[in-house]
Amino acid sequence: MKNINVEKKLGTKIAYLRRNKKYSQEKFAEKLDISVIYVGQIERGEANPTLSKLKVIADVLDVEIAELFNFTF
Repeated sequence: MKNINVEKKLGTKIAYLRRNKKYSQEKFAEKLDISVIYVGQIERGEANPTLSKLKVIADVLDVEIAELFNFTF
């Protein structure tokens, strides 16, 4: 089985969706009530957001939480 780095793929997808919404990392962090540093860590796959934080991320991006894990984009 292939080694899948879910954190990195998740971060890439979140960054992709954020850019599609035309949010800067700063604006996105403000909407999520987290630091810009943490946003960067999530988008680089260096941080593992909690399920509750993923729900907030999905809400801010106006997608279902499952869409965050759809890595075919």
